[in-house]
Amino acid sequence: MRRLATAALAFSAALFLANYILPTGWLIVPAVLAATLGAALSLFRRRWLRPLVIALVFFALGLAEFSVYSRLTAERAEAYVGQTREVTGVVLEYPDVNEGYCRLRVRVDSPDLPKLKAIVYDNKKLFASARPGQRVSFTAKFSAADTLYGRPYDNYRVDGFFWKLSVKGDEALTDGGFSLSALPVRLNKLLRDRADRAFPDSCRAFLKALMLGDKSDFYADDALYVAMSRSGLMHIAAVSGLHIAFLVGLLCLLFGNGRRGALVSVVLVWAFVLVTGMSKSALRAAIMQSFLLLAPILRRENDPVTSLSAALALILAFNPFAAKSVSLQMSFAAMAGIVCFGQRLYDFFLRPLPESARGGPLSYLFGVAASSLSVMVFTTPLTAIHFSYVPLLSLLSNLACLWAVSLCFCLAWAACLLAPVPFLGAGLVWACALLARYILFVAGKVAGLPHAVLYMATDGALCWMLASYALLILGFLLRRRTWLRVLLPGGLSLALLVGLLRYTERFYRETDCLSVLNVGQGQCIAAFAGDATAVVDCGNINTIDDAGNLAGEYLLGRGRRSIELLVLTHLHADHADGAVRLMELLPVDTLILPADAADENGLRGKILACAERHGTKVVSLERDAEARAGRIAAKFFKLSDTGDENERCLAVRLSIGDTDLLTTADAPKKLERELADREDLSGIEILVAGHHGSKAMM
Repeated sequence: MRRLATAALAFSAALFLANYILPTGWLIVPAVLAATLGAALSLFRRRWLRPLVIALVFFALGLAEFSVYSRLTAERAEAYVGQTREVTGVVLEYPDVNEGYCRLRVRVDSPDLPKLKAIVYDNKKLFASARPGQRVSFTAKFSAADTLYGRPYDNYRVDGFFWKLSVKGDEALTDGGFSLSALPVRLNKLLRDRADRAFPDSCRAFLKALMLGDKSDFYADDALYVAMSRSGLMHIAAVSGLHIAFLVGLLCLLFGNGRRGALVSVVLVWAFVLVTGMSKSALRAAIMQSFLLLAPILRRENDPVTSLSAALALILAFNPFAAKSVSLQMSFAAMAGIVCFGQRLYDFFLRPLPESARGGPLSYLFGVAASSLSVMVFTTPLTAIHFSYVPLLSLLSNLACLWAVSLCFCLAWAACLLAPVPFLGAGLVWACALLARYILFVAGKVAGLPHAVLYMATDGALCWMLASYALLILGFLLRRRTWLRVLLPGGLSLALLVGLLRYTERFYRETDCLSVLNVGQGQCIAAFAGDATAVVDCGNINTIDDAGNLAGEYLLGRGRRSIELLVLTHLHADHADGAVRLMELLPVDTLILPADAADENGLRGKILACAERHGTKVVSLERDAEARAGRIAAKFFKLSDTGDENERCLAVRLSIGDTDLLTTADAPKKLERELADREDLSGIEILVAGHHGSKAMM
């Protein structure tokens, strides 16, 4: 069995190296070298060389697999980039309908084009009514799917999509007849619609994410997103190994842990994947769990390392680009942590207890603690790399919530399926909603605690993480008492963390700062001095990152715990669409905006509703005004009472001591000249270019 693990891990390692390090065009060279070396070593016929030979051969196969797959998909797709051609294809999912366009996923089946999957952008929304299995035809402009807003973007290739197609005309939508491949997506849509009708507004978005992995409403709710991410409970909002484990655990209780229970579990796990729309995360989790269940089915010894590594290799064999999938990396890292450390930590926690105390709620709590800590061993650095933060209190959240999450997951399915049944359906919905509200309450409270999250915005945070893992490795190298191997690294890591947090807060309390943050196409200016913080604008468009997240990470990573002044010069999206997310991340004392600011796409209503929810004072300016936040002085200039939104924006002068910054927001040149004529603008050291440097206004 361990030979299979060696082969699978070597194969997977090659694919990860090909994705992240090795140049694609030269993969054949290391592949040939590895295969040649493996063949040479096999001639010695030494038992101890066999694992190395297996590893080298499958490493070479992994590089060859990536090279061949890349040539058949990405390189073939690249040949059509920039062209405009007639396209026909089959719709794979329901369209995402937005304000000015709709986006749908299709499998191209034009006879003169490679049979690849594509993301289609339809600005006229003529395909908004498309259904999975239907056929579409149109004229399209081809672009590569490995960039988004001019930046490298891996998510589309990870899911097997290699083109982005912009519809240019000749659109036609026809019924393709019954499609078995479309059945999972249609079943998933039926369940989502039923969940929409069954569950109350207060917890509907959370329950849809928990049941089906549908996060369309989840991400739109800034308060929910912030609470779940900062509390370390975001993993329960996507169909993953956790949900599959809940299902398998319930089935094992009903059918036992033997061969029968394993067979039933495999069948129902894949049925669950079917009704969740065959999402990639659900598929990966099901493959991993199925490999773990194969041992009792085949009457073989269970070897989690072999099962896990074989599942990873199988997933990557079908799509080598999936190595860059964040969800795959997190799932595999979590399972690897449990396999390596879960049982050891559980035994460590139980060892001091007498036999009579080992069981019941205490045993469950220790099991949750052991699982959570073991999961964190490998997922923490991945979280820091991919999301730029580490939830420090995730163990507390998991201890308080995982029992409720597993029960809520089961009840949500029962409530959704039995909702039409009088009394029974309503009772299940009520019980499920009660548990969901409890989970959300805990998430909100934990997320609001000081230092709930460590943001990796400073070099000190990175140094702490590296030092913590060095201490962890040192602890496992100790040959002495077990408690010393666990508690010594943990205690030293905690002491270093406390020191880092205190130093960061003190350093930035004594450092005055005026910063123009890089939020892409948009504007966000941050100023802090002493304990006071002011922010001018928080918005971006046509970028992957949310301006509210970027600004929040910047401020929280520097020890800021509140914002005294948040100024929105006007409510265009590139100046204000991150404001709600920022207000959820940090409490805001006073919000200042123009009195006549237009409500672009409902943005004003969302911002004011968030301000009211958090008790933020709102000041609507009709004329020039001044304000102070500690040693930060702010002066606001109302440039015009007429004209469009840009002309009615606020210009802002921020001053800390003898240093002054001026932003004229999106004011046209004429109003900038008028401001310079009527106001004394001498002594300004920093000028933020009008319209944040946009070429359209230069």
